[in-house]
Amino acid sequence: MKDCPIYFKPILFIAISLLFLSCTNASKDKLPNPKIQSGIAKVTGKVLNYQLKKGDEIPTITLYLSNPVTAETVTFETLLKSDGSFQFEVPVQCNINIGTINSPFFNRMGFSVGLIPGEVTKIEVAFDKNGQIIPKMVSSLGLTSDDLLNHGKVMENFDVIEHEPFYKMTPIEFSHYAVDKIMVKRLKTAIDNSALSNKELNFVSNECKLIYLKGYLLTYVEFMSNNYRNSKAKGEPDNFTPQVPDRSYYALLKSFNLNDPQYLYNFSYSDVMKGILSNKTLNIPAIKDMPVNDWLKVVKSIMADLIGSDTGLFYDMLVANAYARQLNYELKPLSEKQIANIKSYFKNEAFTKILLKKNEEVIKLEKGKNYFKTVLNKTPAVPKEKLMNAIISKYKGKVVLVDFWATWCGPCMKAMKESAKIKSEMCGKNIAFVYISNVSSPAKLWEENARIIGGEHYYLTQDEWKYLLTSLDFSGIPNYLLYDEKGELKNKVIGYPGTIKMQKMIEELVK
Repeated sequence: MKDCPIYFKPILFIAISLLFLSCTNASKDKLPNPKIQSGIAKVTGKVLNYQLKKGDEIPTITLYLSNPVTAETVTFETLLKSDGSFQFEVPVQCNINIGTINSPFFNRMGFSVGLIPGEVTKIEVAFDKNGQIIPKMVSSLGLTSDDLLNHGKVMENFDVIEHEPFYKMTPIEFSHYAVDKIMVKRLKTAIDNSALSNKELNFVSNECKLIYLKGYLLTYVEFMSNNYRNSKAKGEPDNFTPQVPDRSYYALLKSFNLNDPQYLYNFSYSDVMKGILSNKTLNIPAIKDMPVNDWLKVVKSIMADLIGSDTGLFYDMLVANAYARQLNYELKPLSEKQIANIKSYFKNEAFTKILLKKNEEVIKLEKGKNYFKTVLNKTPAVPKEKLMNAIISKYKGKVVLVDFWATWCGPCMKAMKESAKIKSEMCGKNIAFVYISNVSSPAKLWEENARIIGGEHYYLTQDEWKYLLTSLDFSGIPNYLLYDEKGELKNKVIGYPGTIKMQKMIEELVK
């Protein structure tokens, strides 16, 4: 027998290791295979023995859902009613979905919820003597109360917190270590101490695999750069250039069976697709106006041997996500040619319906973006102690919302996307949207993002940025300042408060 290629041996090891993660994959121990299907799912809920204390704000209930076709995590908010009830009507992209419900009222402890078009999922939330939530769900998914609550607890074990000097490893060595020493062992520890059903264990196992694929293996260069900054030994130079994996490294994808429809439940499936589409080594071209089958010929010449197939769900999802990149990141509506290509390619019309609906949303947001045209301002030439006043005074006579953000800040970008709807509704009203970032965001990337966001932008030095955050008592980002027409500060908000609260604060000042 001939020797295996040098990259095949660790990939074979990964495949063997992943057998552990598939230990619950008998069909009876899995949730039903979802398929792409648009519809509306309803959720009705009740918080038992709810009483709003005098002076307290009405709690906000938030539902998070992964939309695999449009490659985004969407957020829905509602206020808890006086009788403790709440409800959602949620557009979904699969015939079976799993979302997450959370609220500050639940001590930030989220729980899973089934979402099925044409079915009303019923949720009941109680509190034990220690104030911990106890959710119950009536749904055809058949998940237990332990499943609903403990999914989040299990996933906490998979935060990327290692500070070992991984940067000394080659890509192949690291792929071996990331699976054996981190992913498999962490999952085993989490499962051994959980009370989850086999259906939920399979779901959690898949999410774990996808998290490590997107966060460790697909982003090798970025991960190693961060690892070097956080773990380098004393005396080592500040500059470090990680080895760039060659194409053979990505044969590890074969072990993850990316055609598995069970991944449609998982929040991280779209993140993996984004990682593949943006990977510089794989170098998959933007789809633009190319006929889909022509584009797929190029894609399959790159990906087929790496994932072990030239057919299947993976390619349909990659096509959809390629269009979603344009809609989500460029806020650029589809061309007539692209729409024709979409209609011609997808046999399942649900893909077409979902993408075209997203396109209509982007067209509406485009109007708002055009109204609040991007202005890249020069930072006022004043001492840093007077900088904030100098910026705000430029917009006197208008309500001003100031957003502190950075291109590398995930919560900032997520909040930016959620608040885009508010900005769209404010077209023609007396308000300025001001965005403040700094040199920690690469200048070119900052400018590219700013032109998509729209509004008034400022790019500060590190010294100016540090002074402003310290003087405002901000320890991180995103954070917000809201000024009235006279230039008086009315609200200082740490972290995105949610669309409902943000819109309410703005509408109280905008006349």
